[in-house]
Amino acid sequence: MISLTFSNVTKRFGARTILDGFTAFLPGGCITAVTGANGSGKSTVLKLAAKLLLPDGGSILARDGDKELCKASYRSRIGLVSPDFHAYPALTARENLDFFLGFRREAPLRSREYEELLVRVGLSPDAVAGKRVGYFSTGMQQRLHFAILLAAGADVWLLDEPGANLDDAGRSMVRREARRAADEGKLVLLATNDREEEAAADACIALSGH
Repeated sequence: MISLTFSNVTKRFGARTILDGFTAFLPGGCITAVTGANGSGKSTVLKLAAKLLLPDGGSILARDGDKELCKASYRSRIGLVSPDFHAYPALTARENLDFFLGFRREAPLRSREYEELLVRVGLSPDAVAGKRVGYFSTGMQQRLHFAILLAAGADVWLLDEPGANLDDAGRSMVRREARRAADEGKLVLLATNDREEEAAADACIALSGH
């Protein structure tokens, strides 16, 4: 089971310090919510967790049990849903899934697996058949991002405002799948100001900003 430890982490952008001495332990099998006002550093914590940013001070250590994971091994086990991630608009849902899963799986999804996955995230297979993602609503695109995350089988879920652009049913899907992932032993870290997402978490880190 993967865990992530932030030890006295500092992150600056220019003259502005976003995180100063940030310390946290994120265990597998747990949903951890990071909350705070806009600009407080929520997305920065997720990008540091994803190794998309490096800290200016302190350390971030990933372990699988007692074994420390190298950057490449750790990143191969991450799934990220964020405003910075976009499916390819000129491709269909199926083509996007096949493309992104090509980095994770030896064989593409079977037709039945694909349709069950769409239904699981609230997309109708008939409604999206042959339709380019660029013509999807923002909510449909967000559901597709979750389908890609689920199909990837990632052990670490990093979710930045995962309920954004989703209706009540979509936000319920996010909470359900996050809980299911944590129950399976996955590490789930989400940045949110959604009260229901925060309430569904096992632990909460409130950032005050600087």
